[in-house]
Amino acid sequence: MQSLEERIARVWHQEVRPLVDDAFRCHSTGTPRAAIVATWTAVCTDIIHKLYQLAEDGDGKAAEIVAKLNEARGKLDGAAIKIVEDVEKKLLEDALDLELIDGIEHRQLLRLKEDRNLCAHPSLRSLGDVFTPTGDYARAHLVAALDALLVHPPTQGRKAFDRYIAHVDDPSFVGHADYLVQMFAQRVKSSAWKQIVAIAAKHAMLELPVPETSSITASVAADRHALCLIAFAQYDRDAVREAVTKTMAKFNELPIDRQLKGLARLGEFDVFTDALDATVCQQIGTYVDQIRYPPAGTGARQVIDVIALAGSDAIRARIPALASKFAEFEPYQQADVIAANPSAYFTDVVAEILAAAGSYRAGEHFGESVVIPLASFIRPEQLEGILTAWAENQECRAAAKMPDLAALFWTKAPQLHGLAAWTEFVKRVRELAETDWYRYDELAAHICYREAAAS
Repeated sequence: MQSLEERIARVWHQEVRPLVDDAFRCHSTGTPRAAIVATWTAVCTDIIHKLYQLAEDGDGKAAEIVAKLNEARGKLDGAAIKIVEDVEKKLLEDALDLELIDGIEHRQLLRLKEDRNLCAHPSLRSLGDVFTPTGDYARAHLVAALDALLVHPPTQGRKAFDRYIAHVDDPSFVGHADYLVQMFAQRVKSSAWKQIVAIAAKHAMLELPVPETSSITASVAADRHALCLIAFAQYDRDAVREAVTKTMAKFNELPIDRQLKGLARLGEFDVFTDALDATVCQQIGTYVDQIRYPPAGTGARQVIDVIALAGSDAIRARIPALASKFAEFEPYQQADVIAANPSAYFTDVVAEILAAAGSYRAGEHFGESVVIPLASFIRPEQLEGILTAWAENQECRAAAKMPDLAALFWTKAPQLHGLAAWTEFVKRVRELAETDWYRYDELAAHICYREAAAS
């Protein structure tokens, strides 16, 4: 159990902490009436700071209260004092309405407010009947205020959940992990937090329907919830794991096409892949074994998206059939798969695909859909083979777009700069060039500039 001093050290706002220290000193020196008054002062100050924070976050009710306070601040006339008094009279009710406290905490703090009035206004009691709280009584008020309010940031409950749902549906949705954690994890009560994580897991894994009034499709909503779920795992991995595990039972019952969409969406998320059922993985593996690459326009997109899951190390480990099926595909089909999900796993086949180009257009297609997307993943020991295949296949070397793509390849692969294979490539293509365009001058300029800068 935390001591009173440990609770005080956790007070949320730096401007509230000295007021809590005052209350603690009054309690420690045997002046319980002063301790109760100081505790109520800390509570009021804390709620006001939280109202300002919520107003900055866009809460309309908090903004209305803050506007009243701003009107009175810095003034000592009767009108300003009346405004402040009116605000403070309703502070606890406003805190309850904004979900800064719950019903039980409201009752505890209301008792503190009543006792503070008895301490600060002796005229409320009969003559000679002075309110004399004990030290333990004052300490109980301070502990209740700390636990209910003072040690917590401006967290909310249902309102936070509603804000989360609205944000996911917003056309200007922000998927940055730090923002999502700050807005929807750090500032919500534990009950609302569990609801948020649960709904994120359900949409991400099951692609739930969205209301008719939604501005986005169920698929887009699922993608956004998946981003949120992955971000939330950085803050509370246990809560996310629990939500994913609970949702997995329903995921296992989905049709295989919807399971595959969930795999594509969350395949890089280890909490999800660790929770996958072995039987479901075997079922999907059997389905993958039976896949045949259809002609364009007859389901090729769906097949591409499925086999592209091979680019995920975690999913490939659970469903080995993805790797073997990708190896069966023709180079043009492999290029389509790579373009759908570029990853380091596919870099071993780049040279083979370039060598297989049978036309100028195929060479350009492979450059655009294979080399450029995989540029940042290619390892130094792979570069020579890739550039050799490029230079020795005329359909690649002499295709109109390839000189520009070679320069772009260099730009997107800084991990490969300085390797001799680049210089050898330029030398070789110039030996074979039939016109000045295919001398790859822009790539040569990049190489020369780097060498000059390094010397």
